[in-house]
Amino acid sequence: MRAIIPVAGHGTRLEPHTLTLQKCLLPVAGKPVLEHILDRITNAGITDVTLITGHLGEQVVEFCTSYPDANFTFVEQKERLGLGHAIYQGLDSVKDPLLIVLGDSIFELDYNRFLSCPNSTIGVAPVPDPKRFGIVELTEDRISNVWEKPDNPPSNLALIGIYYISSQLELSMGIEHLIKHDIRTKNEYQLTDAFQVMIDKGHIFNAFEIDECLDCGIPETLLSTNKTLLTRMEGNSVHDSAVITNSQIKNCTISENCLIKNSQLENVIVLRGGEVINQKIKNTIVGFDEIFNLAQTEELEL
Repeated sequence: MRAIIPVAGHGTRLEPHTLTLQKCLLPVAGKPVLEHILDRITNAGITDVTLITGHLGEQVVEFCTSYPDANFTFVEQKERLGLGHAIYQGLDSVKDPLLIVLGDSIFELDYNRFLSCPNSTIGVAPVPDPKRFGIVELTEDRISNVWEKPDNPPSNLALIGIYYISSQLELSMGIEHLIKHDIRTKNEYQLTDAFQVMIDKGHIFNAFEIDECLDCGIPETLLSTNKTLLTRMEGNSVHDSAVITNSQIKNCTISENCLIKNSQLENVIVLRGGEVINQKIKNTIVGFDEIFNLAQTEELEL
């Protein structure tokens, strides 16, 4: 089986960090988000991976050259016409199954069980505010409708970004239907709309409630994911080239060539070359080569 991971987006909500680094390569718990995703799917036996690239796509290609457990192909999405359009770039016109995983979240679930489902299956999770999400409507054990941010949600089960598709060909035909008839939502060809086309033509979709979705799409959730994963690891992630002196750190990811001196850090991600001196900071992303330095005549008491 093959997987498609779309990583073409600009990551505007994570600027300025994503102006110089593709958002899927931002680190949480010491590894790029993309690496966490790849670790989970390759552990489930998927080694053929297609990445849909765009913004800073050359960085994704370079990263993948050092990832040993998968065979990669890369397709550039030259026009930003929506997620459905992005996925369409990587599809083959064959009846083989496919895994789709969005590149800005880390999903915890039984991948082997998910990938052995007999029908196409959408990963879902209950949410408190379903009007803000794509929502599935169930009839018995099947998905009968997929709604994009409905005013009157029929359920609280949200699409969270992982999909098992039993036939690439049928998904390809569903997206082609959108393009042929210029069916867009928010001026984009949406994957959810293609699913609805497939459902209307008799394709069977089931729902699979996942264990956890660790979002990495905005600073707050990137930091909360970092904390969650490091808490499970019971430690910090510190690059060998980082220097830490007279400091206390908790649930921190410290990247290469960083300096932490006379400081207290809790749930902080320090990107390459960042410096934190004479600081007490919490729940913060320190940018590339950014210097947090509080001039003091006396050192902080740690």
